[in-house]
Amino acid sequence: MSEDAFITKRNGGEESSVSINQAKSEEGNCRESLRPIEREGSKHSLSTYPILADVLSLKLDELPLETEKPVDDWVSFILEEIRHAIRRDDFAAVKALIVEHLNNPAFQSPKLRQFLLWHQAILVYYVDHNQHKAMHMLNSALNATGYATKSTPSAQELGILISLALLHSEEGNNGRAIGLFKQALKKATCPKTVRTNLTFYLRIYDHLVQLLFESNDFHQAIEYAEKGLKLTSEDDYLPIKGDFHYMRGQSFHRLGQQEKAQLELHLSFSLFQTVGLKSKAEMVQKQLALLQEGKELPFHC
Repeated sequence: MSEDAFITKRNGGEESSVSINQAKSEEGNCRESLRPIEREGSKHSLSTYPILADVLSLKLDELPLETEKPVDDWVSFILEEIRHAIRRDDFAAVKALIVEHLNNPAFQSPKLRQFLLWHQAILVYYVDHNQHKAMHMLNSALNATGYATKSTPSAQELGILISLALLHSEEGNNGRAIGLFKQALKKATCPKTVRTNLTFYLRIYDHLVQLLFESNDFHQAIEYAEKGLKLTSEDDYLPIKGDFHYMRGQSFHRLGQQEKAQLELHLSFSLFQTVGLKSKAEMVQKQLALLQEGKELPFHC
């Protein structure tokens, strides 16, 4: 799945944004989802550039447009169209766009080719249900930019690595998924790169902690949740901080350290309340009540 697919966590259907700044009203989100090109009818759609060029017998670079890089702008528009279709689960639209542009000369750079292969693999897995082929395509996508030889991966390579790890976890291969997540974190050697791609790294820590917990590796779940927390500031990424504290609380509980479990769950409850995640806050509140009664908590993330 694309990088946008990791914003919503497995939390009973309630959306958990990784940044408090992203907590907007539904009406606001609706307005934000409209691209400028849709809101401003007087402007030409970037998708008309190739048509204009063909009619005028010109190359895209020769079009007399306001932008100095019509090819780059058009390519960016197509990539955003693919991302937008992925967000809507409109796999038919994704497939049509990929088929149309996979052999387009404008999309043959390693990075763009990688992007198309990545999203083609998503289709193969979720639409064709071909796990083996999807895994092969994701690995091919990583190889397209020489990922294995890099000390620090790009944000796009991280997204592909996350996709590969999640597909392994969906197939029940938690060990392989955990290894891939840890591999991504080992390459995070540059603090500037981590800050630039902080959301990606927090998602990696989040999914890794869940998998470690599900694998009964509670000590490592606590350790990696703490590492994730250390990446955040006091007033940002509150929902995911709530998730980290929740997983630490669950893990301490499984290890028989009930006082620490209560402390972590209290922190989690407070954070979920602050950002308005009502159902998650209520769930944690119920679990705190169970702890106070000396009862065992349900085993779930």
